[in-house]
Amino acid sequence: MYNNINRFVKKVNKDPLSSYLDRISFTINGFGRFSQQDISSFSQFFTHDLELILILRGSSILHTDDGQYPLEPGCLALLTPYQVYTAICQPGEKLYYYYIHFDISPSPMTDSYLQTVTGGQSPLVVPSGDLPDFRPAFTAMLQDWREAVPGLMTLLEAQLYTLSVHLARLNKEGSFSTQAEWQKVGHELELLIRALDYISAHIDTPIKLYDLNRELGVSSSALYKLFRRILHTSPSDYITRTRLRHAELLMRSSGCTVAEAAHQFGFCSASHMSRQFKTVYGMSPSYFLKENLRDKELVED
Repeated sequence: MYNNINRFVKKVNKDPLSSYLDRISFTINGFGRFSQQDISSFSQFFTHDLELILILRGSSILHTDDGQYPLEPGCLALLTPYQVYTAICQPGEKLYYYYIHFDISPSPMTDSYLQTVTGGQSPLVVPSGDLPDFRPAFTAMLQDWREAVPGLMTLLEAQLYTLSVHLARLNKEGSFSTQAEWQKVGHELELLIRALDYISAHIDTPIKLYDLNRELGVSSSALYKLFRRILHTSPSDYITRTRLRHAELLMRSSGCTVAEAAHQFGFCSASHMSRQFKTVYGMSPSYFLKENLRDKELVED
């Protein structure tokens, strides 16, 4: 019996998926319940991080540039950031769903995580029946979602780990880093995190790529390739998106104007920020804020 247990433990310890998940963690940015009622026209929304949606009741059609995805009770959807989604409720339907906004830490592993659990599908929509029914667990956790329930974040993180395992099993083509691969990219991840920390610390001042290169001790070409290889974007585009994210949060939290947010985060003018905002978010800042206010009122109802 001892030998059998020992062999089992060794086998579990060599499980690459478990080893992979041990190396990442989840940062929860927000959660709750959303309701949408009798919407005959389309409703557009944008997510700046990963968003998990678990449909409780009602039906909807999720539209992206790449296709249409039916959302039915019990199904689960994983939405990726920096995409504009369009949702259309069925006539007379009342749509209810739970949502969790989260990030992967370390952030450079976000793309690897998505490849592991979705196989590169964006968005990933899993019909009811392909996964265990997580609705009772989420209902039990989030029934008092407006209250600061002790230990709730730990429970939510545990559910995200559980869901990730089930999604990775469905995605048999998923890949995860081996020990050798982690050692190989260790230096690159450390360098990238230093770059992201520098950008975060100087986000409200003009950032010159020359200064960033000098701070890290690398050439502009090496830094560009690093960003493209891991984050699939250029350093300048990442800086722009980060500025826009901070501007969006400031406008939503303080009610400041576009011009004030543009000045705060180093844009040349309000019109310059608006153009950049529309390129990334797919809508103007004023329209985005109006939609955000409408969604907030629906949730509070």
